[in-house]
Amino acid sequence: MWLYEPPPRPVWTQDRCTSELGQVLTTHEKVKTLLGAINTLNGRVLRRGITCRPCQGTVQAHRMGYYDGTYQRIVLCCDNIRSREDLEDTLIHELVHAFDAARSGKFTSICHLIACGEVRASAMGQCADVQPDHQRRQCIWRDAVQSTQVHCGEQAARIVKQVFETCMQDTAPL
Repeated sequence: MWLYEPPPRPVWTQDRCTSELGQVLTTHEKVKTLLGAINTLNGRVLRRGITCRPCQGTVQAHRMGYYDGTYQRIVLCCDNIRSREDLEDTLIHELVHAFDAARSGKFTSICHLIACGEVRASAMGQCADVQPDHQRRQCIWRDAVQSTQVHCGEQAARIVKQVFETCMQDTAPL
């Protein structure tokens, strides 16, 4: 998930995050579509579910949320979420990662796979409603490079460039 930039609004408690999450899971169409597709492909990629918890003091402290493939779960960092929109965008972003984990990849390099996942997750998540289109593409590019750098270092921009157009076209399952 994209790196956290603190907005001027107060943080959410774990209880508030969990309550809002429950509503989003049952009412948001993109979320319901992604969850249905994940369950159809391989529901085990979310075997431990989706939770809200504080992330301050952990290695994930700078994130709004993350998909943890090892523990097969999505964690929303309630201490970095400040609005329903934050929660929805973060959840969609992480559900795209879970969906990609459930289907077979088309890249042989792990860095290419990560870059494509970040392009897709940003395009369908936090950058989805950015207008005009060139600003949306810049948002996706910036977030994908930034997130890919964490795993792939200085080659991130080159790798994102290699997969960008193909992965922008891949909107499955939406």
